[in-house]
Amino acid sequence: MLEIAYATINFWQKRKLLLVGFFLLSFLHPVFSQTNSRINVTGIVRDSSGSGMSNVTVTEKGTRNATSTSTNGNFTINVDSERSILVFSSVGYTTQEVKIGAQTNISVSLVQANSDLSEVIVTGYSTQRKESLTGAISTVTSKDLSRVHGGSTVSSGLAGKLPGVTFRMPDGRPGASANIQIRNMGNPLFVIDGIQQDAVQFNNLAPNDIESITVLKDASAAIYGVRAANGVVVVTTKKGRLNARSTINVDAYAGAQNWSRFPDVLTNSYDYMRYRAEAEINRFGSTSITPAELDKYKAGTERGYGSYNWRDFIIKKKCTSVFY
Repeated sequence: MLEIAYATINFWQKRKLLLVGFFLLSFLHPVFSQTNSRINVTGIVRDSSGSGMSNVTVTEKGTRNATSTSTNGNFTINVDSERSILVFSSVGYTTQEVKIGAQTNISVSLVQANSDLSEVIVTGYSTQRKESLTGAISTVTSKDLSRVHGGSTVSSGLAGKLPGVTFRMPDGRPGASANIQIRNMGNPLFVIDGIQQDAVQFNNLAPNDIESITVLKDASAAIYGVRAANGVVVVTTKKGRLNARSTINVDAYAGAQNWSRFPDVLTNSYDYMRYRAEAEINRFGSTSITPAELDKYKAGTERGYGSYNWRDFIIKKKCTSVFY
């Protein structure tokens, strides 16, 4: 009887163990099946120029499942199902969403976000919101430069547009550039698209190619080191945009000028030499110019004694200039 009772108890224990095992298998089966059904998705993220973008965040929408792109823009991520949506985000670029569907290899091109330059200011190697600025910074945009044709170079066209910045023209030659000084401290540092340049390269830029110009003063320019002691002029040039149509812009203006008043000057060599002889006699008591030489200048027939009317040569009536 004891043996029968022990066998009966052992039978019920084994049956309980089997029931517990079946229960655990039924519970874990959906978990394993869900893990095995996850989809492996690969792809590449490019910018507007077609180059691979690094450090782009790739997130499965609605989950914490995320990864980032490599140096070449490649990524790999496991998603739940074909209904999953991948979100691609990067600083300075518009966020893009892509539904997986039946595709396992995805190619994405991110577009730069159109930031309003009146709200975003270049503050060195980065940008900052205008309302959060605490340093001495001034900026002008391409719209400000296109309103007034101040001259043929960028420096001459900026006069009067930036507070605390002075522009001095060393001469009146056509095409001459202005000397820029920030708070009258001396020659500033020019940074064009992140590359340190000089004033010559700055004036070689066409005004229509400039997107914005930011002037960093005082402590705001400290990020560029000792070369920025006199301030920094940061230039951002225009760039092409993805999926934008090709356009050709022509900017031209014409101007006419004429002398309204000009003093009377000597127009022949005889009058010049005669007045010079009188001036030397009045100052030194004598002159080396002889009457015979004056007669030669008066006749103007010999080589070296002729006259030339420089006034009529320099002053042209109704001078018209066209600049592009």
